Amino acid sequence: MTKFADIHCHSGLHPFAYKIAGKKRNNNVWDYDPPKARQRKSKYPEYSQADFTSLAKGGVKLIYISIYPIEQGWFNPKFLKEGLISDMAARIVSKVPVKFVNMVQSDDYNYFDFFHKEYHFLNEEDGRTHTVDGKDYKYVILKPTDDIDSILQEENTIGVIMSVEGAQTFIPGNAADIENGTFDFEQTIRNIEAVKTWDHPPFFLSLSHHFYNGFCGHTRSLPAKASKLLDQTIGLNEPINEKGRKLIDCFLGIGDYEGNGQRILIDTKHMSVSARQEYYAKIRQFNEAKDDPDKIPIVVSHTGYSGHPSMTVAISRPDTDDEKYNDSDNFNNWSINLSDDEIIEVFNSNGIIGLNFDERILSGKHTLDDYHSMFTKKDIKNRTLELRKFWAQQMIENILGIVKVVVNSDLVQDAEKVSIWNMLAIGTDFDGMINPEDGFITAEEFTDFRTLVLELLPQQTGIDQLLQGLSVEQVVDKFMYENAYNFAKAYYVKS
Repeated sequence: MTKFADIHCHSGLHPFAYKIAGKKRNNNVWDYDPPKARQRKSKYPEYSQADFTSLAKGGVKLIYISIYPIEQGWFNPKFLKEGLISDMAARIVSKVPVKFVNMVQSDDYNYFDFFHKEYHFLNEEDGRTHTVDGKDYKYVILKPTDDIDSILQEENTIGVIMSVEGAQTFIPGNAADIENGTFDFEQTIRNIEAVKTWDHPPFFLSLSHHFYNGFCGHTRSLPAKASKLLDQTIGLNEPINEKGRKLIDCFLGIGDYEGNGQRILIDTKHMSVSARQEYYAKIRQFNEAKDDPDKIPIVVSHTGYSGHPSMTVAISRPDTDDEKYNDSDNFNNWSINLSDDEIIEVFNSNGIIGLNFDERILSGKHTLDDYHSMFTKKDIKNRTLELRKFWAQQMIENILGIVKVVVNSDLVQDAEKVSIWNMLAIGTDFDGMINPEDGFITAEEFTDFRTLVLELLPQQTGIDQLLQGLSVEQVVDKFMYENAYNFAKAYYVKS
């Protein structure tokens, strides 16, 4: 049986919101809410993308679930302020109940408290069986001490590893406390060290997310229309500050925090370019002369290829210039995506890169314009074969864009270049309030995705050189499952 893994999805986000809001439907991670044909063309998914029933139907064997205490910046639009209109706008975009929106808007909202609640919500279903297509399935949340092989070899068992999105997660406070600089930093450190002792500590954490968290600047992530309502300007493109540096050491268990428990890796997705440059230099220095098992790997969990030769070039034209994206060709040219120099950094650290299934992250403006000129809403609704091929090809373009950086690099020895195929994985961001590319909008459709990638990959220009002696089937299996499994076995479950 073909197996799949996803290193970044939000299977718990929406059912947790429904459960805590007291709703009787869609409040369990197994609740199946597949897209209706008319919903396939929606920019704001009104369906579930990575519920566990869809994961089971799609052949998913391993997922890294990202816990995300929603940032208050999502629900306080600049112009609408708080109130009924703001509530309804937030409800449409996020697919969570208005009651939950109001909880997040409240002055009493506490990031660490909601992280704790979602963690326990996911633990409630750990090991419980559910019937899917006449078979009993369950998920098992992996501990660092677990034997991953024995768990994943169990029939109809999905392995789960926790991750976290945004360092605001560990703050015992909210956005106002961050903006005012009044949150308790020492308690934040204690929260991190306490979480490291939990049964299921997070594997990795993205230091930044969409809004400023008091530790590290972020990149622009919201398109022009959303930016008119949601304010990302505070902390945008700022570097890591001193608190952020201490936080990184605490997560990694280095420096003043040497040996403070289970290492939590840093996911550089959403970090500003200046922050990423500093972090990569830190990891490069730490890893120097270390054997592979002792290196700290760099994680980029859900991204695309920018086409830029360097991060410096990527920000030479600011992302805040709306015309920058309008001038993009095949790849999204914002600095949120990977440039060539950081791909080499990830490669040298034995890291991992997850490819996002968001159509805008995967595509430049000209490519999206071509797509909309080629396909009608009826094509999207019917999920035609040519439409699915378009999106499989666009994913291949991003994959091979990254592969070419290493294969064509003078900085990588020829014998090592094949290892680029060990660092690519699926990182959908499903159920993370994305606009998924229309060909493959839920985990249930992974098998179709794999079939088309297998068909199209041999047709790519220069593919024999890029494969570096591997077969098409080998690299596809690595991307779809093996790399995520091997990365977890190397750096999380070490039994």
